[in-house]
Amino acid sequence: MSLNHRTTLLAVAVALALPALSMAQTNARTASSGPNPAPAAVAIYAPNATITESFDVLAGASPNQCPTGWTCSNVSAPLGTTNWFQGNPTVFAAQAGAGYIGANFNNTTGTNTISNWLITPVMQFGTGAELRFWARTSTSAAYADRLEIRASSGGNSTGGTPTSTGDFTTSLATINPTLLAGPGTCVSPAGAPNAGGFPNAWCEYRLTNTDGIPTSGSGRIAFRYFVTGGGPGGSNSNYIGIDTFSFVEGAGAPITSVPGSGGSIAFPPYTVGSAPLTSIITFSNPGGTSGTVTCTAPTPVEFTVSPLVITVPAAGTATTTVSFSANTAGPFNGTLNCTGSNGEAFNFPLTATATAVAGAGPSVPVPAFGDSARWILLLVVFGLGAYALRQRWS
Repeated sequence: MSLNHRTTLLAVAVALALPALSMAQTNARTASSGPNPAPAAVAIYAPNATITESFDVLAGASPNQCPTGWTCSNVSAPLGTTNWFQGNPTVFAAQAGAGYIGANFNNTTGTNTISNWLITPVMQFGTGAELRFWARTSTSAAYADRLEIRASSGGNSTGGTPTSTGDFTTSLATINPTLLAGPGTCVSPAGAPNAGGFPNAWCEYRLTNTDGIPTSGSGRIAFRYFVTGGGPGGSNSNYIGIDTFSFVEGAGAPITSVPGSGGSIAFPPYTVGSAPLTSIITFSNPGGTSGTVTCTAPTPVEFTVSPLVITVPAAGTATTTVSFSANTAGPFNGTLNCTGSNGEAFNFPLTATATAVAGAGPSVPVPAFGDSARWILLLVVFGLGAYALRQRWS
């Protein structure tokens, strides 16, 4: 009877402490021995990011939740009872705001490999791109956790198995790569990897092009909770949280030109009234997305450009033609100004000289002769000839 009573009391206590089964599923494996620690006193950063995610409110029902527009894909084998979920505040509080996103040992069953992916929407990579986020594990860190940060060129396939990486072939960083148990030391804001195991207080990570974020094109970033020997029966895997995500999109690789900006386009001598002279400008785009170059019609009007708007394909080239023709002689000077879609500025000085065709001088009209005049002229010529011969014989 006393045993039944203790069992009943225990059930009541569990019901009060964990109001729903989903809350129990999202617990850590080890209970905290004291109050939740305050977030680590690491510099707070509020970047002017193109994409941000607070993880305060996740779509779906616990323990399978995901940020709107993101992809959550648990390919652990076998699947456990949880995916990504709204972080459990009884394990630890959010780094900022009302909530965070979490994953834990229940991503699989028994002793198996956990491979649970949290994937961003498509974002613009490029020079200057920067990823920032905060992560931590539970206070005791008794079971080793690991988090990979990877990038793809656009696809969101994870390969479908616990050990595959699918489209995410670019590794940016790994927190606790060798699965060390115990808390790690946060080295902030230097970014991953940190010293030792997984930090047991909120730690900020900052990743840039130096860490492998592509300098051109677009794609996705993925967080992969990847733990071998994980699960409720394993020696690894416990509980992790991610919070305050931001991604500053980078500038695309600059469009270049031949001739280069500032290079003079000098036309050969031009004769007034002849066919126009032409010169070609070639624009090259090394980036992963198409760009445009927009030019302003130059002055004077003797210089023309076609087309004025040039679409330059990704990893390709495109041209525009500068022409010169004139109706009057003289030197002509102008400037062609163009702007690229990434903010590139192009200016090309234009020079040409036109000359008129030299004239043959004024003509003297020759009077027309009738038949009678022709005979008279002929007799005069013969008469002059006969006179000359007579003078010679005399």
